[in-house]
Amino acid sequence: MVTYELSQPTWLFLLSVLPLWWWWVRPRRTWGLMIARATEAEGLALRRWLGAAVEAAPYVLRGAAVACLALALAQPQRVRTYQEPVTEGVGIVLAVDLSTSMWAEDMADRATRLDVAKETLQRFLETRIDDIGLVSFAGEALTRLPLTDDGYVTRAAVEALEVGLLIDGTDVAGAIAAGGALLRDSPHATKVLILVTDGAHNRAGLLPALATRAAAAHGVRIYSVAIGTDEAAGAGSANMATVLTQAALITGGRYFHATDAAALDEIYTEIDRLTEPSEELVDRVEITPAGVWPLLAAMVLLLFGVGIRGSRWGVIP
Repeated sequence: MVTYELSQPTWLFLLSVLPLWWWWVRPRRTWGLMIARATEAEGLALRRWLGAAVEAAPYVLRGAAVACLALALAQPQRVRTYQEPVTEGVGIVLAVDLSTSMWAEDMADRATRLDVAKETLQRFLETRIDDIGLVSFAGEALTRLPLTDDGYVTRAAVEALEVGLLIDGTDVAGAIAAGGALLRDSPHATKVLILVTDGAHNRAGLLPALATRAAAAHGVRIYSVAIGTDEAAGAGSANMATVLTQAALITGGRYFHATDAAALDEIYTEIDRLTEPSEELVDRVEITPAGVWPLLAAMVLLLFGVGIRGSRWGVIP
């Protein structure tokens, strides 16, 4: 939609002066020039109505020029409002388990759980253009990378993950709290925490359920991914599944379990589908100044007025 507005409308008060100015300068009959009645004067004479029009034209044009100048001072502008589709990115934090159990080689082809987790994450990151952060955890949680849209930095940080960098253990609650803290103040409408672990929470202190509720309060969805075979996980398998399922349910996310690289790739494909960037219509306003047009019109009107006054009928030689 296109409209026209005045950004300085108070300048229009100059228009109120025009009637008074016209009363002062209007042509009067007593201003006429007396000439002899003769055939020589007929070439200079005009019909009465036309003569009056020519006599008044310079004043009328001058008044119109002043009106145009007042309009130019009022700064007219062309306002165009429209809706523009804007793609809303996703804020993603990857929380990767670095406990010693991630050295287990039960993910096929004698690959460790950590190696498979890193390789599949790298393939997942290739298709994402979002702001991504990284948290590593074992017996404690550590923020490795704040949210960034630099894909090279993110992939390098994932590649540098190694077991043994942290105190051993599995602090799922700490990982959720650290990931939620990164996403808490992010401007994204969609906030996702992908939690990759192979063990049950075994640290004292903050409970996973409390950390999960705090993350949910800030709009964070948790996609929890358990990796490794149930046999390798042992007695803690049921507890791990319970904690991770609860985290996903509370935040509106999903719980997944992968026993090999192919299954993990499928999980990341599903997460990629669930976290597609959203598109919304945003109202935009485009303002174009239009004051130059009344200014040009004022100049043209003044030139016409001068031209008429300088014509053979405006001034008698």
